[in-house]
Amino acid sequence: MGLGAGVAVSGPIAMAGGPWYGYVFGGLWSLMGGTVAWRSFGMGTKLAADGITSSNLDGRTSIEWCDVETIEPSRRRNLIFFHTIAPVVRLRYRGKATLTELSLLSIKKDSVPERTGRHVAELNAALRAHRINCPRCGAQPKAVATSQGLVGRLRSRLRSLFSGNGDRSIVR
Repeated sequence: MGLGAGVAVSGPIAMAGGPWYGYVFGGLWSLMGGTVAWRSFGMGTKLAADGITSSNLDGRTSIEWCDVETIEPSRRRNLIFFHTIAPVVRLRYRGKATLTELSLLSIKKDSVPERTGRHVAELNAALRAHRINCPRCGAQPKAVATSQGLVGRLRSRLRSLFSGNGDRSIVR
């Protein structure tokens, strides 16, 4: 947000008493800086009962919990020496979604920063909590027993015994 505000403030400085192109470029700098500052003000990841809402500089993405296959840290090469490490949500049907607003720069190639590990653990805990209660993607409800209980099971076993299907034992 500070970088965007700094660029936005430098626009009027470029316009002050300059030629026509100073006004054009100063206006563009003010517009770009103001846009970055405004968008970064709303950046973040929100967890809700229905899924994850990811807001970054590119826009806002909503991901339903039932579409999530797994959440893991992922690293990508960035700049020259740095690696960007961010949580990645692997989706069942549409590939993956990187939560870039939670990304960190790291010089270490083979380790996950502690803060990114905490973010991934928190997201996985929310995913597990959703799957416990969700009949669509998580725990499936057990089938309800048929109407007659013990009498019905006994009657069914006796029918199978006398129907001649080859299984003559009553005890399993």
